Amino acid sequence: MKKGMMRSMPAKPVPLPPDLSGLPIIPAEPWFQVDPSPNIVLEGPAFDREGNLYATSPTHGLVYKITQGKRADIVFNDKKVFVDGSAFHWDGRLFVACLTGQLLIINTENNEPTFFYPEYNGRPFSMNDLVFDSAGYLFVSDFTGTVMDPTGGVYRLSPDLKNVQPVLRSLAAPNGVSLSPAGKTLWIAESTRNAVIRVDLLEDGVTPRPVVGVTCAYYSTGCPGPDSNKVDIKGNLYQCIMGQGRIVILNDRGIPVANVLIEGRDEGRCLRTSNLAFKPDTAEGYITTSGEGGAWIFKFEGLAEGLLLYSHKEKSYAIPLS
Repeated sequence: MKKGMMRSMPAKPVPLPPDLSGLPIIPAEPWFQVDPSPNIVLEGPAFDREGNLYATSPTHGLVYKITQGKRADIVFNDKKVFVDGSAFHWDGRLFVACLTGQLLIINTENNEPTFFYPEYNGRPFSMNDLVFDSAGYLFVSDFTGTVMDPTGGVYRLSPDLKNVQPVLRSLAAPNGVSLSPAGKTLWIAESTRNAVIRVDLLEDGVTPRPVVGVTCAYYSTGCPGPDSNKVDIKGNLYQCIMGQGRIVILNDRGIPVANVLIEGRDEGRCLRTSNLAFKPDTAEGYITTSGEGGAWIFKFEGLAEGLLLYSHKEKSYAIPLS
């Protein structure tokens, strides 16, 4: 080998970015295969009060219920409805954001679906993800727009779903949304800009703090970009990176502190790390991922317990739907 030449090494399909390569690594191991097909995209994990894990398949219009005994039942099936992120209401209903514009609400006692069609100023949404705050207000991401034409945004729906307020607009395909433990910070993953945005909210819970209330806390490397995210009780953000088989964990200031890596990612398997959910009262994280190797749920141990969501609060602040 001539002086100055680098020894060639086998190329990995998704190497860790240099800024993350020295951080602690948390392994994520296979937990349950939902479907062996590489064409099933898995999304939208959420736990109910009984410990069942629900998940979605956007392009196939499927909502799965995965029991504690690891049996997958299909509770919704409509290929015309692109189901995506999901979250449980305090009263047990499952709310599902749909890229085709519907807010799908499933009564999990009988799997009966109801549809709402939120819009703002007469414009419908292409909803990707959603999160409830502690009072039952629902934040949804409108997954539209590009870097050249940022038409997307994040909006807040009232508990009765009758009023829609903009939180942040002019975004390029906003994806994952999560709230901090105190509910004063909103995290937004902006997919096509590869950005993770931190929004500090005023006391009304919907207005960004002036001047420095909206910051780009983190930029991801490579394509595709950031997908959905979740928060633990210490305020750490677990940000899925779609197409790279990994999660980057950011602290409450948006600084990377650890990696979660899917087993088999170096061989190109299960790279579509789209979303995650924490099993209530534990630090166990469950990741929806798919691609070569099939559609899987992977499991890992987080840095702290997952944040107690609106679905598992002791007291209901719900306003009944009319």
